[in-house]
Order: sequence, then C-alpha cells, then structure tokens
Amino acid sequence: MPRSTRLTRRRFLALAAAAAAIAPLPARAATPRKKKSKPAAALPPEKLQKGIAEQKSVLGLQLKTIRDYWLPPGSDPAFVFRPLRPRRLR
Repeated sequence: MPRSTRLTRRRFLALAAAAAAIAPLPARAATPRKKKSKPAAALPPEKLQKGIAEQKSVLGLQLKTIRDYWLPPGSDPAFVFRPLRPRRLR
C-alpha cells in the first residue's frame, strides 16, 4: 500500500473514538409501552423430561467421580498454559 493511503493504528483509533462520540443515542418513545402478556409455558413431552433427568443424573455421577479422585499433594498439573508471542506481519 502506498504510505499516503495507509491507515495507521493511531489514526484508526482516533477515527473510531470520534465516530463513537458523535453517534446518536437511540430515541425513546414518549408514550409508555404496554406490557406484553407472556404465553403459558408448555411442558416438554414426558419422554423429553425423562431424558433430561437421566442426563442430569449421569452428569452428577461423572462430576462426583472427578471430584472424588485423589491426587497426592504437589502432583503435576494436567497442563501448563504457555502463551505464544504474537507474530508480526510485515
């Protein structure tokens, strides 16, 4: 890109800040709005409720197994997070 048409980061941030400052706020209605009535919540089918209850119980057992797993004090962590340096594009 030619140097004159290239947008620097500083210039972009200045333009973004200026645009945010002059952006109009959404207008609010002067009249009060009527509250919409909520439709009655329909219960899911019995088969679906049974499946959800089964999944909850299985998940509870899995979490219990994980939480009850004994680790000796000072054991190694499962993983270590090492952030990578960002690559510079040229």
